[in-house]
Amino acid sequence: MSADLFSRRTRWQALTRQGSTPALRVALLASYTVDPLVPYLGLGLHDTGLPATLAVGPFQQVVQQCLATDGFLAEARPDVLVVAQRLEEAGDPGPAGDAWAAELLAGAEAAVTAARRHGALLVYVLPAVPASRPYGPADAMHADGVTASATAVRQRLRDRLAGDPWVLLVDADEAVRAVGDERAYHPALFRFAKVPYTEEVFARLGDTAAALVAAGFGASCRALVLDGDGLTGVAHLLPALRELRELRAAGVRVALRATGADWWSSADATDLLAVLDGWVTDERPLADQLAEIADELDVAPAQLVLAGTGPAQTPPRHVPLGPDPALWSDELRAAGLTDRLPARRWTGATSQPAVAPTELSLDDFVAGLDVHVDYRPVAADSVAEVAEVVARAHDFALAPAPPAAALAERAADLLAIRVRDRLGDYGTSGLVALDRTVDRWTVDVFSLSCPVLGKGVEAAVLREVTRRAGAAGAGEVLVRWSDTGRNGTARRFLSELDGVAPADPRVRLRAAPTSDHNPTPSSATASTPPTATAVRR
Repeated sequence: MSADLFSRRTRWQALTRQGSTPALRVALLASYTVDPLVPYLGLGLHDTGLPATLAVGPFQQVVQQCLATDGFLAEARPDVLVVAQRLEEAGDPGPAGDAWAAELLAGAEAAVTAARRHGALLVYVLPAVPASRPYGPADAMHADGVTASATAVRQRLRDRLAGDPWVLLVDADEAVRAVGDERAYHPALFRFAKVPYTEEVFARLGDTAAALVAAGFGASCRALVLDGDGLTGVAHLLPALRELRELRAAGVRVALRATGADWWSSADATDLLAVLDGWVTDERPLADQLAEIADELDVAPAQLVLAGTGPAQTPPRHVPLGPDPALWSDELRAAGLTDRLPARRWTGATSQPAVAPTELSLDDFVAGLDVHVDYRPVAADSVAEVAEVVARAHDFALAPAPPAAALAERAADLLAIRVRDRLGDYGTSGLVALDRTVDRWTVDVFSLSCPVLGKGVEAAVLREVTRRAGAAGAGEVLVRWSDTGRNGTARRFLSELDGVAPADPRVRLRAAPTSDHNPTPSSATASTPPTATAVRR
């Protein structure tokens, strides 16, 4: 990580500790671990005058979380919903990328549905073209190659979303190409934590998304303030006159501030005055000068941008100018001060939704995944593998993860969970630990990894446990849980166990907090018949 990115992350940590009042609530959902985006998006929003709280949902749960009427988004109540999907997590591309398109368009439709339900602005991250090339150098010659397939999918997503006035598009491919493939991807971190990109890519995505959101909420640059301190006089600004005129033509006001009234001692002041909407040159502090400029130009202080050769000021946003005045025009242009959202953002083709919003349902999506769940005992030499899964499972866990040594001592009680669906094989994805007596089986460890949540696996596992308990003659399965502060997904699921009918009608299934010694049954009783499940074992 570069010193600049480290400094930005450190500054974001300091801002979060201050606990300032947020102007926006932002929720992020992605097919991968998107947490590294938070500091850059949060800092970018803060610097545009839109301080925000940012909440990250479980990864690879885009459709499930967007279509659910409770859960993560219901708690986050977002003003802005950021959704990022990658083609690499969408399974086999299929002919001409049709399978990829079906997966990502379904996610995009679900995101639009969720954004409208919550009254949120949707920021959708167009997927980058994958770096892998199964056809090698000949990939560009194949109609179903990675390049052709990814290009077709990206265009269909753009056609579907770009014309929606409540959707903003960020292109991950632009960020990846700007950084370069060799520096953009982080294979080791992806294998360990499902983080596909380096900090440089996340920083670019965060900056772009923040700028778009600011434009969407009318918080983009409305006035450029030239910082005269550090300059010897008007002559230094003359090379930038052309760019200053272009800024004014684009609707950006231009003002100047400097310390000391004698700053104007130049015969060239007339040329500069022609492009200024106002100026303040006195001995007052910078903050007071900027407040007066904002008031005079009738803009919010956060919509001011300060440009100069001096150190950065926060707030407002600062555009550094280099030592060569001849380059200032290019530096001002590169700062994106004239970036605006067009009144009509898309004039290209418009694709029909992959699934009509009224037909898109969570049950249908899960049923179409063709999920399979397998179970196996845990041998002593494989405890470390399942212990790692348990340690990483935060959203769906009954309690804080027990150490590997504690699990090894009760290997005979452990049941590993393996999940696969039409998108791929997720391998060992969870663990159940069973404390078995003659009459009752108690589940005190039940952990699932994020990629398999919301696919019916949770209910399928408990049905399998009740089936085995019934076969062993036990009359009850009790699930013990505690609030870890992060396991809201598990707690919500366990509070609604009425929807999980035991596989064996002789077995009662219930859940209770670990502190509750006389829990009230919260689930199906012995008289409840089995129900159909979207998961096939």
